[in-house]
Amino acid sequence: MIFSWAKKVQRLVSLFAFLSLAVCLLVYSDVVRRGVVSGLQTCATVLIPSLFPFMVLSGVLGESRTARTMQSLLSPIMRYGFHLPPFTACTVCMGWIGGYPVGAKMIASLLEQGRIGQATAKRLLAFCVNAGPSFLICAVGAGFLGNAKAGILLLCCQLASSWIIGVLLGIWHRRDPIEPDEAKEPPLPFSHALVHGVQSGINGMLSVIGYVLLFSAGIELLSYFFADRCPGIFLLTGLLEVTTGCLQAAKQSNLVLIGFLVSFSGLSVIFQVLSFFKGMPGLFWPLLCSRLAHGVLTACLVRLGMVLFPQTAAVFASASQPLVPQLSATPAVSILLAVLCGVFLFSLFPRNFRRLD
Repeated sequence: MIFSWAKKVQRLVSLFAFLSLAVCLLVYSDVVRRGVVSGLQTCATVLIPSLFPFMVLSGVLGESRTARTMQSLLSPIMRYGFHLPPFTACTVCMGWIGGYPVGAKMIASLLEQGRIGQATAKRLLAFCVNAGPSFLICAVGAGFLGNAKAGILLLCCQLASSWIIGVLLGIWHRRDPIEPDEAKEPPLPFSHALVHGVQSGINGMLSVIGYVLLFSAGIELLSYFFADRCPGIFLLTGLLEVTTGCLQAAKQSNLVLIGFLVSFSGLSVIFQVLSFFKGMPGLFWPLLCSRLAHGVLTACLVRLGMVLFPQTAAVFASASQPLVPQLSATPAVSILLAVLCGVFLFSLFPRNFRRLD
C-alpha cells in the first residue's frame, strides 16, 4: 500500500516538474533563446573546429588498415600496462587526444561489433573520456586564462590522472582473461573508411550539439534566477556544462577548479556518452562516480603542478574580459575542414572508390 502511494506521488511530482518546465519555457522564452544562441556560439567557435576533425579521424582509424599498425606497436603497453586487448590501442589514444565523446564513441563501436564486453567497455570509459589538447591549450589556456602554459599543465595533469586510473584498473583486473580480437570484417580501404568517418563524425557532432544547446538553455535559466542570490552558481553551471564552468572559473583564476571540471566533464558530456550506449542500462551511476574520481585526481595533480611549476599558474587575461578563442579562424583547421568537405563531395560518386583504391 505504501509502495503504491509512493509511486503515485512520484508520478505527480514528475508531472508537476514537467508542467513547471513547460511554463518556464513559455514565460521566459527570451532567456531560453539567449541560452541557445550562446550554445550555438560555443559550438561554432570551440566545439566544431576542435572536435569534428578528431571525430572523423577516429572513424577512419577504427575502420582502416592503419589501426592494425598502431595495435602492433602499442600491444605491449595495452597488454601489460592496462591489461587490455591490443586492438583497443586506437580507442585509448583517441580517448586521450580526441576530445570528450570521441573515445566513448569508439568504445561503443567496439561494443556493437562484439569485440569487447560490457565490463571492458565500462573500464575503458573510466579513463578514455578526456578533454582534447586543442580545448585545454587553445580554449581554456590561451583563451580563457590568457596563458597557454596553464593549458599545457591542465593537459599533462589530465593525461597523468587518466594513466593512473587506467593502470590501477588494469592491476585490479589482472586476473581477468584478455578478450581476443573477434573482428569478423576485414579493414576497409582508405577511401571507404574516410567516407564512413565523415558520416560518423557528422552524426556524432549532431548529438554533441543537441546536448550543448539543451544545457546552455538550462544554464541561462539558472543564471537568470539565481545569479544574484547564489554566489556559487558558477560551480553548478560547471557541473552541468564544462565550457561555461571553465569560463566562469577562469574569471576567478581558479586553476584547480578548472582541472576538476575538465576531467569531470559535466553532465552534458556524461549524457553525450550515454547516448552512445543505449543498450547498457544502469551505466549512469558508475560513469558519474568515475568522472568524479577523475576530476578529484586531476585537481590534486594540478595543485601539485602549480607548486612545482608556479610560472604556469600565472593568468594574464583580464578577469572582466576573458578572451574567447577563435579556433575556427586558424589556418590549419580551416584547411583541414575544406579538405574533408572536398573529399566527402568527391566520394559521392561511386566510381571514384575504385580509382582511389
